Amino acid sequence: MSESDSPMSPAGRVESSAGSVELVPGDAVTVLRVSGALDLALAPKLQQFVDRAERAAASTPLVIDLTSVDFLASAGMSVLVRAHQQWPSLRVVAEGRVVLRPLQMTRLTDVLDIYPSLDAAVAGR
Repeated sequence: MSESDSPMSPAGRVESSAGSVELVPGDAVTVLRVSGALDLALAPKLQQFVDRAERAAASTPLVIDLTSVDFLASAGMSVLVRAHQQWPSLRVVAEGRVVLRPLQMTRLTDVLDIYPSLDAAVAGR
């Protein structure tokens, strides 16, 4: 696993054989792009990036983009719940059965603000 981020860096990326998380700060929103399997291996890294984003830009909405996720485990959903508790303006981008079905079955779609695209989530519509 390689990390191209440092504790003081506002942006960064972490990759593993299962997937990656990338922090993309912006003026209006902060985006966390997740790809691959959001499982027990990658979920702690996503939580670290949520914490980092909160410290760096707590006044802007956080968007977690799951459009490139090909597996969503309970560990990943737990991070989404914790992120929502930390960051009430959390927006989650989710499309496709692989990600939406677990969110629907656990009724997290009733709790989280789910958007069909990154553009919609950034715009908040």
